[in-house]
Amino acid sequence: MSSRKRPDGLRLPLLLLLALLAGCAAPGSRDAVTPLRLETPAAPEERPPRFAVLSVETPRVMAGISDTALLYIEQDFRRRPYVRSRWGAPLSRQLGDLLADQLSRSGMVAVVQRGDAADVRLEVEVLEWLHDYRGESPEALVALRTTLRGERGVIDQWRWSERRAFRPEGAEPGLAAQQALLEAWLEALLERLDTLADEAR
Repeated sequence: MSSRKRPDGLRLPLLLLLALLAGCAAPGSRDAVTPLRLETPAAPEERPPRFAVLSVETPRVMAGISDTALLYIEQDFRRRPYVRSRWGAPLSRQLGDLLADQLSRSGMVAVVQRGDAADVRLEVEVLEWLHDYRGESPEALVALRTTLRGERGVIDQWRWSERRAFRPEGAEPGLAAQQALLEAWLEALLERLDTLADEAR
């Protein structure tokens, strides 16, 4: 028993439709969003114990900076998000996790808590975290303010800001430059906490 053959006139449109549907479903399309993630830095230099317990609060992202998108600025001073790349997890959460991890691995804090349960706590504010295209070459810009608080109020407050040039290439533009800035800030912060503990003796 023979089956009915499909008319030749319908075969080509059907094949084109199937190819179109397959292309829409295929991964890696041009509209795919790249999830941006900060890498865990190498273990810091081991330091002597300084704090029995230290609370690390989730960093606050200030106005003008996005917790979910990487921003850039051009000559018109407007801040825009990259279309095809976003933070895979909120920037504040990634920063808080990396900071707590580095403090633990440094040996200077016996117990690192998340939140504000301890008598001494470290607060971080993200003042700037973007790419600046206004100069001759694009630069990554990171500015952070840290506040160390104790039972009697503010122990220390410190603003850190640096820039690093990069080439706008690849699916993750300038992320390596921001990673380098993050690691420089973490190292400087550990050094500052170490010095403060020495001065408090």
